[in-house]
Amino acid sequence: ELTSRFFAPEVRQRLKVEIGSILSDSTLRILERNRPGGYDVVHSWGVLHHTGQLEQAFTNCASLVRPGGFLIVAIYNHHWSSRAWVYIKRMYCRLPSLGQRMLVAMFVPVIFFAKLLVTRKNPLRKKRGMDFIVDIVDWVGGYPYEYASIKEICECGAARGLYPIRVNPAEVPTGCNEFVFVKSDDLVVKVIEKK
Repeated sequence: ELTSRFFAPEVRQRLKVEIGSILSDSTLRILERNRPGGYDVVHSWGVLHHTGQLEQAFTNCASLVRPGGFLIVAIYNHHWSSRAWVYIKRMYCRLPSLGQRMLVAMFVPVIFFAKLLVTRKNPLRKKRGMDFIVDIVDWVGGYPYEYASIKEICECGAARGLYPIRVNPAEVPTGCNEFVFVKSDDLVVKVIEKK
């Protein structure tokens, strides 16, 4: 049903949708069987850091990329406040709904002014995402929550034969760093970093 709303009929007929967890061996077997040799593009945008097993989830995604193919991911940036956010998010998930609403309300002005100061842009004007309040609920309640520095993710990729060809640092310190990796045996890969 979701596919039918977003894709033209001719594309929709060629899509095969599999629902499963990137941490599940059976899901990996299905995906590998559907595309022996790997996929041209594996895309996971802001998801792997919510699995509770970021490194294993990244490894499993990497295993699905064919040689010469691309892994495109967005992973929360490691920041001095990241550890505190783990506790806030865990607390949100344990609170009753009234407590959750109160916690979100408490963070509305904090996140609004922090984003305004860091980006110099009105946080209510969104390029992507839902809306400001829904994004705050997603941010405050997004648990499990893991994070990694650009260096850590690039090293994780290199250990799996993936080399960054583009890295976009997070717009805000606790936001997502964005990566495009290519799977290659060639160690000479030019990294393009967007500032």
